[in-house]
Amino acid sequence: MRPMRIEYAILADHADIAGGKLYLMGGGWDTYSAPQAPFQMRIAVALGVRVGWEETNQPVPVRVYIEDDDGNEIVRVDGTLNVGRPPHLPPGTAQLAQMAVNLPTNIPAFGGYRVRITAGDSAGADEVTIPFRMLKRP
Repeated sequence: MRPMRIEYAILADHADIAGGKLYLMGGGWDTYSAPQAPFQMRIAVALGVRVGWEETNQPVPVRVYIEDDDGNEIVRVDGTLNVGRPPHLPPGTAQLAQMAVNLPTNIPAFGGYRVRITAGDSAGADEVTIPFRMLKRP
């Protein structure tokens, strides 16, 4: 059985999870144009974590960081997901836990940034990085 992993992560203008479905507005970008810097914006991060049968019914730490290219932390959100075992689910089945985080963020300067996501404890954590750039609007 493959251990818990981040199955997908995407940047958007807004993200929401409802009824087990992901709803995005303005999703999939990696470049943002702003009139000036610093610039206050909302960055939505949508992610799906595949949780194995053996990993259910226990808390899984999830962290979302926004960092500049030098690794300086701009925003950090700590959360926890906990996936149960529904009675109708066949034993051994992995499940998808989805999260949407909408972060009001002050981007200090034009240049390169990244969203770094970790899921799991430090020994067995999975990590995904999504790079993006903020450019001056022409």
